[in-house]
Amino acid sequence: MTEQLIDNQAKIAKTRSISPIWFLPIVAALLGIWILFQNITNAKTSIQIHFENAESIIVDKTRIRYKGVIVGTVKKVELDSSNGVNVVAEIESHAKFMLREKTQFWLVSPKASLTSISGLDTLFSGSYINLHPGNGDDASNFTAVLEQPITIPDNALLVNLKNDNAGSISVGTPLFYKKIQVGEVVRVLLDKSDQFIHIKAFINEKYSHLIKEDTKFWNISGLSANVSRSGIDFKLDSITSLIAGGITFSSPKESKKLTENTTFTLFENIDKTEMGINVALILNNITNLPKGAGILFKGHGIGRITDLQYSTEKQHFIATATINPQFSDMIGEGAQFWLEKTSLSFSNIENIGNLITGDYIGFSPAPLTQKTSAKKRTFNVQHNKAPIAPVLSLLLLADDATGLNTGDPISYQGLEIGNIAALSFSKNGQYIETSVHIYHQYQYLVTSSSQFYLLNGVNIEASLKGLEIQSTPLKNLVSGGIGLYNKFPVKKSTKLAKLKSNIRFRLYPSKAMAKLGKNVFSKAHSISLLSKQLPSISEGSPVYYHKFPIGEVSGFSIDDSGLMRTTLAIKGQYKHLIKSESVFWNISGFKVNAGLSGVKIEAESLLSIASGGIAVDNAPAGLNNKFKSGAYKLFSSYKAATLPVKQITVTFEQGYELQVGTKLRLKGLIVGEITALKLNTQNDVQASVDIEPEFIQQVTTQGTRFWIIRSELSMSGAKNLSTLISGVYLNVLPGNGKLTTHFKGEAGAPTLATNKVGLPIVLSADNAGSTDISSPVYHRQIQIGEVVDKQLKADASGVEVTLNIYPKYAHLIRKNSIFWPASGFNLDIGITGASLKSTSLTSLIKGGINMSTTDKKKLQAPATAFTSFKLKQSFNDKWLTWKLAIPKP
Repeated sequence: MTEQLIDNQAKIAKTRSISPIWFLPIVAALLGIWILFQNITNAKTSIQIHFENAESIIVDKTRIRYKGVIVGTVKKVELDSSNGVNVVAEIESHAKFMLREKTQFWLVSPKASLTSISGLDTLFSGSYINLHPGNGDDASNFTAVLEQPITIPDNALLVNLKNDNAGSISVGTPLFYKKIQVGEVVRVLLDKSDQFIHIKAFINEKYSHLIKEDTKFWNISGLSANVSRSGIDFKLDSITSLIAGGITFSSPKESKKLTENTTFTLFENIDKTEMGINVALILNNITNLPKGAGILFKGHGIGRITDLQYSTEKQHFIATATINPQFSDMIGEGAQFWLEKTSLSFSNIENIGNLITGDYIGFSPAPLTQKTSAKKRTFNVQHNKAPIAPVLSLLLLADDATGLNTGDPISYQGLEIGNIAALSFSKNGQYIETSVHIYHQYQYLVTSSSQFYLLNGVNIEASLKGLEIQSTPLKNLVSGGIGLYNKFPVKKSTKLAKLKSNIRFRLYPSKAMAKLGKNVFSKAHSISLLSKQLPSISEGSPVYYHKFPIGEVSGFSIDDSGLMRTTLAIKGQYKHLIKSESVFWNISGFKVNAGLSGVKIEAESLLSIASGGIAVDNAPAGLNNKFKSGAYKLFSSYKAATLPVKQITVTFEQGYELQVGTKLRLKGLIVGEITALKLNTQNDVQASVDIEPEFIQQVTTQGTRFWIIRSELSMSGAKNLSTLISGVYLNVLPGNGKLTTHFKGEAGAPTLATNKVGLPIVLSADNAGSTDISSPVYHRQIQIGEVVDKQLKADASGVEVTLNIYPKYAHLIRKNSIFWPASGFNLDIGITGASLKSTSLTSLIKGGINMSTTDKKKLQAPATAFTSFKLKQSFNDKWLTWKLAIPKP
């Protein structure tokens, strides 16, 4: 039991364990490590920002923000040793990644200007510093920028613009497209040459497709005004662009999308871009229509005339107009343009303001029912319903400066295309150098073959060389100026070699000289003439081309052949007029031709009368105008030099006042002249007639008829009274046979002209009465024929009067037609009074015959040639009431 008790007693055993007291330091250590880790990872970064001043920056209150999130606080502000202040700030650990070299800081405070209002939130929260992260290495020292930097959106399109000056363009200037802002200017600086301003701007990604290869940019800043004859034109794009400036651009549909970095020109305004739809307007005249005249659609300006030119080929004016792009869809087939002119009358007054502003063009698009898909760029203007650019400098050489003044206009077909810039002597002192400027838009008009001439009013010069009068339009009487002449019109689209500046041209004293002159700088051209006798000329005698002096006689000598040699000096600018077929003739002195038609004196000039002269012209090819030696022949006259006249003989029974010098006329034109008269063996008058070369083929053919035209005076009328003063002349009616030289003349005109031979009919009467040859035949008082013959019948029981009915009236004569005399008058005297009747005054004097056809019977067959009718001796009033319809066959 004792053992049992012992076994049941508790036993105390020793164990190994850590005391709980040690858990406390372990936990504290772990907590310390965690706190240390948090302090290290979340520690703020201290940075220094340099500002020009610390205005509105408060320690521990001014925050640093990024996209509205506070990422730092100003902890200290201290003065900089040099200039400005240094702001020490702490940046939160989660924003440390933004602290790079290119990171930008700026102070945000309330600002108000004409262009914008910003920072209003700082009125309550106070100013703060904004941050914009940049690239580069880690940094802790920064310099604040004065203004908020422009932020270029992601994937935005950068464009480069170039201009002569910045004007109102600055960083932040908006870019508009159709008055919607699509971008902004981000940089404005000078290029390396300091000659141009480079402007960099961005276009938001969703608008980048608007920039094309042919896109044009122009300035829309501020307010522009254009004062001209056509009025005052104010342009204002928007209030924003008026205050802050602005740029806009075009986006041509046909242009390709921009594929490479391109520098665009920034134009001053839309006019400088020459953008829009160009149309050509054709007008017969441009009186009171100025260049720059507006084109109005329902009172709204949609375009303007930019150029006015005259087409010498088409004989009309062409006005080039530019239509604003937004109205281009209305320009097409069916659109109409008309001239709005001033109308002053008792019933209507319209466009009276045009008296001051000038006329303008009205416009109406095609009707809605008419398709306008067809493009049309040329329109006829119905009667009813310019920027400064580089100029082309030229030098004109003149003999003297008379009528020239600085600023005088240069005109082409009445339009001013430039002005005179300066006047000076040439280096050799021989010429006056006239420096002129041709406006940029008209430079294409001046080519290497252009000529210039004076427009200085009226010049009168009297000397031995003749009387020279030059007259220009009234405008030039006051302003003077210079005209431009082109032999052929120059189209604006014509691609010509560009002229260099200061190229020299000759300034001619008149347009006529400009047309003939070619190259004033070439040497004189020497020409030798041979003749049997020395002409009545002397050294210095002029040489004329179409009565215009182109050279002078330089000397005389005897040729080896024994002929007299006359040497001519042709001015260099006119040497192109001398050709292998040229002919020369003597024009010394003057010729007098006196006759009944007057006295005719021929002389080239007073100088040719006094000192003699030589004329030159071009003759038909194949003329024997040279000797074998190559020298030209000197003829006595131009007729002797060219083809000689052809002589024919015309024989008349009587001379009827014919004399030497009597003219031969064909339809009023003088085609020849009687050179000799004599009696032949039959005692007939034989006239020798010289026919002008150009009429030989018409006049010298078999069947040609010649007759004498002389005055006639009788009861039936008077003819050819002009011959009482000018004398008789020969008339000719060409035939169509073979060529011949002998003809039989007639004393009077042929009875009927060829074109009047129609239907011959015969009237039987007891006597001829007052009817005579050429007496008219009437139907309803319209002459339809005439009397061509009258004679006794074969048995002398009466007379036969032959009528000729003109071809176009032949169908009026029917088998039952009646004829009665229209001569004289009928006097009917009764109780109620007297009645005097006469067909016409002509029939009262010349006589005549009336005809009519009864309407009581059916229309009968037409009369045939030489049908015989009875001439009624009495007259019935009922005949005048017949109204038978006779249709033309």
